[in-house]
Amino acid sequence: MSLEKLFLHKKTVNVLLRILEAEEKSEKIYPLQISNDVGSPYSYISKILGDFEKNALIESKLKGRVRVIKLTEYGRRIALMLRELREELKKDFLARRKLEVLKNVLKDLNGKDPFKILAPVIAELKILKKSTNDREVIEEIEKLEKKIEGILT
Repeated sequence: MSLEKLFLHKKTVNVLLRILEAEEKSEKIYPLQISNDVGSPYSYISKILGDFEKNALIESKLKGRVRVIKLTEYGRRIALMLRELREELKKDFLARRKLEVLKNVLKDLNGKDPFKILAPVIAELKILKKSTNDREVIEEIEKLEKKIEGILT
């Protein structure tokens, strides 16, 4: 299970972030539109929006026959924090930890045969690179690969 799913109820977060996204684009957002965008039944979205409104996270106003949703100051702060947290939770922490270990192996090369030590490190880096989607980890792996290439040449 991903950390995002573990810590955050995906639909509720998506609803709040969809409202934030609409406001950042200066678009009006409606419950039916949110329902379609997040792929949840209108009744469920309506319940979530009601809970948000009861807790002062959103305001809604009728414009003709349509209810327009808007974040309050509190709702905006929460939505921004949730977006930041969701991005943080998307990181591959296991890959980052493995990368730290491999970097430490390189630091401890002092006087040791680099070929014996670096061969397994190179193999682990290749496996790690294939197993992660974390762009920052991949960039660090590529830097480490260049450093190893410099050591071996």
